[in-house]
Amino acid sequence: MNPLDKSLCLRGSAIAPPLFCAPMAGVTHSAYRRLVADFRGYGALFTEMLSARAVCSENLMTSPFTKRRPVEGAVFYQVRFTGTENISQTIEKLSSLEPFGIDVNLGCPAPEIRKGGGGIELFNDRARLARVLESVRRRWKGILTVKCRLGKRSETWQENFADRLKIIGECGIDAITVHPRFSDEKLKRKARWDLFPWIVSQTKLPVIANGDIVDATAPALGLLESGGCKGLMIGRMAVVKPWIFREFTGASEKVDYRDVWTRFYEYTLEDFRPEKAIGRIKEFTAYFSRNFIYGHELFRKVQSAPDLAALKSRAVDFLLASPAVEKEPSVMGI
Repeated sequence: MNPLDKSLCLRGSAIAPPLFCAPMAGVTHSAYRRLVADFRGYGALFTEMLSARAVCSENLMTSPFTKRRPVEGAVFYQVRFTGTENISQTIEKLSSLEPFGIDVNLGCPAPEIRKGGGGIELFNDRARLARVLESVRRRWKGILTVKCRLGKRSETWQENFADRLKIIGECGIDAITVHPRFSDEKLKRKARWDLFPWIVSQTKLPVIANGDIVDATAPALGLLESGGCKGLMIGRMAVVKPWIFREFTGASEKVDYRDVWTRFYEYTLEDFRPEKAIGRIKEFTAYFSRNFIYGHELFRKVQSAPDLAALKSRAVDFLLASPAVEKEPSVMGI
């Protein structure tokens, strides 16, 4: 039996298949989620990490970071809290969007996020972590999840990590996504998949595995079987291949690369002002270029484009030339 045939049930709502598109800064905005939704195959999508303060000040129905189309299906809104925000107002505004779930970011290691006390810094601060999660749980009665890393690298990291899992469970969280890298590790170092059986043994919460999941081969599916995880979350490779979730469910996908890129270009212009869209399109193309043996040429031409017209012309010219495709695209270095 394919382990993906099972669903993950949270608060009476089934997520089937238990495949998630990870929250990624600069990427998982409304245009990208719309593109992934064209191919289906996933169980749920995530927004980019949202600032709690920004949530309180923006028009959530029109912002490309929070607007949602029915075609997207189940969407989790991931939020960065530090404990200094108006949590009640944040949850009230998010509730107006009727999210499938809310996720609290406990893993972002970016310096600017850490400086503000969010992401991994919230995870490291035991008392503040409990206070924030209890406050969010008290105000949000729907599905509430968290996403974290392993914490600080130290001789006592396992003890500290198990303690945080206990706090998370006691705060009424419904599931936890774990990216098995330490807070100071870059993505070049392989994720520690061998730790998942131990992680699962430390909590009663469903554990969703994240980190270096790039295809539907036995090692990845083994995280659901021998690893005991209840779901898989795919990040960078889902930007390279927005159709990857269908591959996981066994569907073969004949890809028209020009059509995929052009759709993303058009979707992005629908949701962003031109001066903002160009950066988003360039970022997506940095990932998408990994599909091709000479993808560095696509990357170079698009990154140096001075405006949207030149950007589109250069990308389409490259894709019309039937570029040779990589059998196994890599996300190393992105």
